[in-house]
Amino acid sequence: MKITIDNLGKIVHGEIELNDLTVLVGDNNSGKTYVTYTIYGLLKNWTDFVNYNSFDSIEKRLRIEGQIVLEKEEVLSVLGSSVISDSQQFQRRIRELFNDKERILSTAQVKVVFENPVTFKDAVKKISVGDTIFLKGEMSANRLTISYTKQNDRDIDGKLFRKIVGDLFSSLVLDDIFPDPIIITAERLGISLFYKELDEKRNSLIEGLQKLDESDGNMHPFELIMSMSAYYAMPIRDHIGFTRNLDNIKKNSSSVDASYAIDIVRSILGAEFKKENKQDIRFYTKNKRANKFDIPLYLASSSARCIVDIYFYLKHLAKVGDVLIIDEPESHLTLGNQRLMAKLIAAIINLGVKVFITTHSDFLVKELNNLILLSNDFEGKLDWLKKNRSYYLASDCIAYNRVSVYQAKAGYLDRLNVTRKGMEIPFFDDEINKIFSVASDLDYMID
Repeated sequence: MKITIDNLGKIVHGEIELNDLTVLVGDNNSGKTYVTYTIYGLLKNWTDFVNYNSFDSIEKRLRIEGQIVLEKEEVLSVLGSSVISDSQQFQRRIRELFNDKERILSTAQVKVVFENPVTFKDAVKKISVGDTIFLKGEMSANRLTISYTKQNDRDIDGKLFRKIVGDLFSSLVLDDIFPDPIIITAERLGISLFYKELDEKRNSLIEGLQKLDESDGNMHPFELIMSMSAYYAMPIRDHIGFTRNLDNIKKNSSSVDASYAIDIVRSILGAEFKKENKQDIRFYTKNKRANKFDIPLYLASSSARCIVDIYFYLKHLAKVGDVLIIDEPESHLTLGNQRLMAKLIAAIINLGVKVFITTHSDFLVKELNNLILLSNDFEGKLDWLKKNRSYYLASDCIAYNRVSVYQAKAGYLDRLNVTRKGMEIPFFDDEINKIFSVASDLDYMID
């Protein structure tokens, strides 16, 4: 899938393709956040690119026949006409995505293109309208069967029918192309610290408005609530919502075995997290030792507050096909823990979850490069792994062709080279060479 971005904030033009690991680097204020939020918004609202009117013929057939069967060739034909690369609806959504009240991004354009799938995953989806109208879609052996039944003479209008059929078709055919996104924003430190206070202030506001006398003004209290909008972009609002919803999230279990990745989180922090019903998130140690502790998250270190959402995602939500977006995963981590973060990223990728990161850390990149090197076959590899078994496992690796790197520079996105020996990022190397050159010159002159 290739995403094209034009005239979006600092970005004049850029094209980006998501890989198993996608790394975005660049100077401060170079447009990385614009790109990150756009990718998140597109993946979350990819149905904006579905042309529901293209399902008109399927609607007519279903109303007459009750059930239709589409062979693979016909599925691909419908797919070709039902997905548009340039969505006016998504262009309008950009304002909501960035909370662009001043319409600064009114000329922004985002397009998406993808290769048609070769095969389709077997799956079943059901949609009901009330208690009397039912639609079912089943993909089996690359054949799509859609059925429509109703239990009385009541029916639904054409526009809604096409929307339902389009959603049914899209979820069965395009689900693997557009992964479910989870975003961990750079604002995570504040979100984990203040989310309870945000909830309390919101509840106090609602209680106060409920007590207002409507005679005091023309606006109903709840109209006032609805007219108020957050000052945050959609990804930040969703991140806040994720943290607020942990009481419900923790009722789930990830569909993948994330135990190794969670062990790495424990290694980074020396502790882990828990969330009791309606209580604060707590940071605690299980082992009985002298420095055992059990404290609320707001008393924990900044590193703990920066990684808490990754922990709960891995434990309760992670599934194959997701894309986990992490803004600056190295934030508030020591150099040693940045190395562990690189291992954590590799472990998440090897679960079947795509990872997209922005980073300013050459150290994180260097350790990711070590894991790319480790994916190669070379003489003495087993002996090396045995010698370093206290830190590396054979599975702690990332094949170079699973990694893509982009640099935001002068309004454009440059794709950088990735080889068997790792990511080549002159943006980092040049600055490192400069500082070492200065240090060498000064050291020589002092001696």
